Amino acid sequence: MKLKNGFWILIFAMLLALSPLGNVIPTAPASVQAASPRLNYTSKNILVGETFSLAPKTGKASSFSSSRPGVATVSKSGKVKGKKAGSARITVTTTTGKKLTCKVTVRDEVDVIIFAGQSNMTNVGNASKAPALKDGAGYEVLLTKRKLSPLREPFGVQQKGKVTKDSGGTLASAFANAYFAQGKVPIVATNTAKGGTSLGQWSGSYYKNVITSANKTKSILKKQGIKIRHCYMVFFQGENDATYDISTAIYQQHLMRMLGNIRQKCDVEKCLIIRIGNDMNAPTSFNRIAAAQTTICMDNRDFVLISTIASGFDKRYYQGDGIHFTQEGLNKIGTQAGTMAAKYAKTGTEPSMKDPRYNNTYRSNCNE
Repeated sequence: MKLKNGFWILIFAMLLALSPLGNVIPTAPASVQAASPRLNYTSKNILVGETFSLAPKTGKASSFSSSRPGVATVSKSGKVKGKKAGSARITVTTTTGKKLTCKVTVRDEVDVIIFAGQSNMTNVGNASKAPALKDGAGYEVLLTKRKLSPLREPFGVQQKGKVTKDSGGTLASAFANAYFAQGKVPIVATNTAKGGTSLGQWSGSYYKNVITSANKTKSILKKQGIKIRHCYMVFFQGENDATYDISTAIYQQHLMRMLGNIRQKCDVEKCLIIRIGNDMNAPTSFNRIAAAQTTICMDNRDFVLISTIASGFDKRYYQGDGIHFTQEGLNKIGTQAGTMAAKYAKTGTEPSMKDPRYNNTYRSNCNE
């Protein structure tokens, strides 16, 4: 019996539906869900007097409001400003009626850090390999403009002028991140380091740059209503003095003279020492300077050792000259130094740490 054409058409349709080819049969387009509106910030740490702009990433805002205008205000255009220490929620209402919030934490207290020393404290690294700054962790002072700016690599270049493609990275961003992680107190920093300098030059005249930076920073912060909890000098130097074969005793005398000169004109509480590393070309040549830095920190309360890690570095953390650190090395030094400095700032107890140079644990006698 001959089957009708309609029967075969029905069978073909059923087989097509069950086969992979069935997937190509046009179907009604699925509705595309619009992306949920979000803000450019969901949380933000700022200082008193600092501002930032808040806005939806998609769509537009119709209104802004603050849960605590006494802590943080917000303008009709979304400009948020810190007024006093505390927390506030900024609510943004979009044109579609969606309400979005951003938690703003305002701080009115900082620690001032004056970075000083020679080339390994300057821009010898690779800024692109420095860590990104954590929100609210650190600021640098633009002395000529008399204002604060979020710290960024290449650190210190903004103080002097235009950033160029040759501007290198420092340890400052790693220091700031580690410091803030320990105690949630941001740093306000300036860079006074100068490459190729001896400690005799620092005790003779270069210390004046520390005084100028500290006093201008203090004035700027006072004007903005920000309190200073601590003011420290972080010093990373010694390669030139090792080359000049300076004795341990003379090096320590210069350190004490330098800090004494600084204290006559500004309120630097302590000199925090990042200890010298090694010379890959002459492994024992830095021993005398390292010993001078270690013993003065161990026995003199005015000097606090905050980093020993460079003594354990191998060649991968050094540049081709065997003296200057790569950015990876600077990041490690900055992280240890920032961590130990913050612990000291918080407790007043000088930090202990592993010491690869002497294969022991460094401990200060000043804690006894």
